[in-house]
Amino acid sequence: MNHLFGFEGEPGCIELRKRLDAFYESTREYTAFHQPNSKPEFWKPIKAAVEECLVRQGQCRILEFGAGRTGFGDYLGDIRHKVIFDVQDITALNREYLSKEADNVFICDIQIIKHSYDIIFSTFVWEHITTPREALDLLLNLLNPGGSIFIASPRYDFPFYLSPSARHRSRFERFKIGVWLSYRRLKVILGGQPDFLIHLDPSLFYSSCFRDSDAIHWVSIWDLKRFLKSRNFKAHALPLKAQGIKAWFWQKFLLLFVRISKDC
Repeated sequence: MNHLFGFEGEPGCIELRKRLDAFYESTREYTAFHQPNSKPEFWKPIKAAVEECLVRQGQCRILEFGAGRTGFGDYLGDIRHKVIFDVQDITALNREYLSKEADNVFICDIQIIKHSYDIIFSTFVWEHITTPREALDLLLNLLNPGGSIFIASPRYDFPFYLSPSARHRSRFERFKIGVWLSYRRLKVILGGQPDFLIHLDPSLFYSSCFRDSDAIHWVSIWDLKRFLKSRNFKAHALPLKAQGIKAWFWQKFLLLFVRISKDC
């Protein structure tokens, strides 16, 4: 599977990042850029953490990375004026919109940011990052003592559940990927190093854009837990209200929604 998957820092991943950036800068069909997003079910525990921070220390600085056309500032409501809300994104297409929503806008890679934060979060961005290991390390370093990172994304570590970015592959090819992926996940579960697998050949480049055709980081909770443990942090799963068996299954096995904090 070496021609289909890579690890950050390898030439294939670097070239993939360039191709993705060029796509995001020029596209007019990417739906995330069309209108403000609203994810109140995921923002609710983040807002609660912001309120806790304000009570505890009277101030709170927040960073949303991969903000896109976020609606989080409006969601904060009457506490918006009490916080500093910064946003980061990789495409200048969202700059004008974000400048009206946030106190500071960073159109750059995360490593350029030098502020420290009490709350850092992203909603459905983690699966689009080509350097998840480096990004997570940088975000942990930006976190103030007692701060938290919130990440929501799909996860692709349930046996034979593959990212939509592989949809252009034949059924037999997807089956082979599923077998290989199960082997990789088992190695991590049994104590191996985290993979943070990057899909080098996404459907995005083969057909019209559809949801998660660019989900190139095949997120695994086991990668995340193994990585955080080595840095004395821990990921705490955050529950959502599940109505019905299908919603419960999605939340339990196909969704990553965690609060990351120092493991005391």
